[in-house]
Amino acid sequence: MWDPYAEFQSAKLPNGLTVHAAHWPGRPWEAMGFLIHSGAEYDPVGLEGLSHFIEHVVSENANVSKKEMEAFFEDCGGMVNLGTTGYPYTHYRFFVPTDKAVLAKAFSMFGHMLLSAKLEKFIERERQVIIAEFHRHYPVKFKLDLDVREHKALYTGYWLERFVRPLGNPESVTRITQSELQSHYDAHYTPANMSIVGVGGMQLPELIELLSESPFTAQKKGGRTPLPTPATDVAPPSETRHVFEVSKHLTMPIEVCAYRSVAKIPGNINGRVIRIMKEMFNEVLFEEVRERRAWAYAIDSSRYNFRHFYEFSINCGALALKAIDDIEEVIEVCIASMADREDLFEQAKRRALASNFMTDPTGKGICDGALNDLAEDQRIMSLKELGDDLEHVTMSDVRGALQWLRPDRRWTLITRP
Repeated sequence: MWDPYAEFQSAKLPNGLTVHAAHWPGRPWEAMGFLIHSGAEYDPVGLEGLSHFIEHVVSENANVSKKEMEAFFEDCGGMVNLGTTGYPYTHYRFFVPTDKAVLAKAFSMFGHMLLSAKLEKFIERERQVIIAEFHRHYPVKFKLDLDVREHKALYTGYWLERFVRPLGNPESVTRITQSELQSHYDAHYTPANMSIVGVGGMQLPELIELLSESPFTAQKKGGRTPLPTPATDVAPPSETRHVFEVSKHLTMPIEVCAYRSVAKIPGNINGRVIRIMKEMFNEVLFEEVRERRAWAYAIDSSRYNFRHFYEFSINCGALALKAIDDIEEVIEVCIASMADREDLFEQAKRRALASNFMTDPTGKGICDGALNDLAEDQRIMSLKELGDDLEHVTMSDVRGALQWLRPDRRWTLITRP
């Protein structure tokens, strides 16, 4: 079976820059991704949002204007993404024809932008844009207060205690100075802390040759941000339950309730165990809450890998009023029932294995997948490796992970009218 992630070849330039390329013969395009192995997780205390602020201004301080850069990629039929910031990473992408002259110019612009920019222009303008972006996510204060409460209850001692989003908060963004932007950029935007991914018609030696003639050969001090050590244990939340009454904050009548419950699971647990547990739990929730009781249109669980640990959440954004006094007990019954659901385990594992190679990706999709792997693990994982991991998951593993979903291990929010 086709395993596009197994096709990547890798090389390291003399300055420490790592390049990964998957050659797809005959493709007339190249999807390129540029990963900085640092993101909001590495923002200093009191300067939350610094990495995201840099992402905003770096393209405004390249050797050509942002407008010219965007026009160049659009004029050749391609596209450009001038930055996305997460907790462990910041990345940039473009998509262009496999024309060496086009790629050479693209590498020239990106090399200057990512390795030698002087962050001096449009700082105050982008500061206001970022603050407006924050308020777009939190148009009413109580939504922010609830997210802050959740993070402080769950993530004491971790950087997430200070964040509700990688973009920081208006107070911290307001105090960031130009010199702090430049200093953080110089420390983290270095060849050794950068990975480049290419998927398309160019072979690795061709990409290396073009990069070797570009600003990406710059010598710049700095090293790779080390991978965090996954937690083997996590502390229980400082608060396990909060009831929020909407009528105390809004005058408009609300006729539904909501339920959210979040747990941390140690990061040393195989992520495929969490995946299978999530699929099992979604079946149980749907059977009990949607089909048996008709309390909600949708209720499900989700997982997120923070590398130190996983966040596992149960979410129902619109719950019937009649359910609000019983939903917590029903959720606990659902969790407890999971330990005996061998049938669901076999189903979830079988489906996960069957879908592993059932992929119909684009070059941009494979490029993004490789960037995600590199951001999480600093390596690209093949589908075979993923399948092998899935194959080794047992029901005993799932039972072991379920202990982290006990009520005393979760923060639960009940939203009432």
